[in-house]
Amino acid sequence: MKSPHFKANNLEIFNKHIPLYEIGDIDARSLIGLYLSQILLYTGLSLILLNNLEVILPGSYFGAWNWLTVVIFSIGLAINFVSIPWLYFSSFKDFKKENDFWDKEIFWILPLFFFGTFFLYGSQMKTSFMLFILSIVVIAAVHLVYIYEARKLIQINSKKEIFSNYHQYEMTLKYLTAYYIILLVLLVIYNPLQYVFTLIRMHA
Repeated sequence: MKSPHFKANNLEIFNKHIPLYEIGDIDARSLIGLYLSQILLYTGLSLILLNNLEVILPGSYFGAWNWLTVVIFSIGLAINFVSIPWLYFSSFKDFKKENDFWDKEIFWILPLFFFGTFFLYGSQMKTSFMLFILSIVVIAAVHLVYIYEARKLIQINSKKEIFSNYHQYEMTLKYLTAYYIILLVLLVIYNPLQYVFTLIRMHA
């Protein structure tokens, strides 16, 4: 198993290209799950950007009550309650199979969390704050479950020569924990995405 791009001594997490010869070794469900998650993310961002550029619903904005806000809010729900838990499950499964695609799946959890949470929190719908908190609880619970599963894997393989490889997943999740906290503070206190999209709308 190769060293993960996300671990302590190697933070080259932007190595995102998959060689064609490796695609055949990747579980189809893992590949489809990741690509669908990326499509959701790009769709939500594109809708907000096009709306701020007055291409969609001129005179309106993300956060006002309209169909666009509802769609983006729904995308946030899908990302936080479906895509992210799936990527945890799929990445751990691939890690146990010694398939390096797990590293790519873990990498995408962070941007999905950041933007998915923004889609929920920034929609300003009546249930948005409650579902925002609930999504944090769900993701935190899933995160802790897979830290526990990773530690169990280490214990099971502690007497094998490849013992060191089984620390990689747990170490990656520990770093992910720190990034979660930083992004939550950034999103809730400063909300930089809302500021950026507001500037785009003002100068469009």
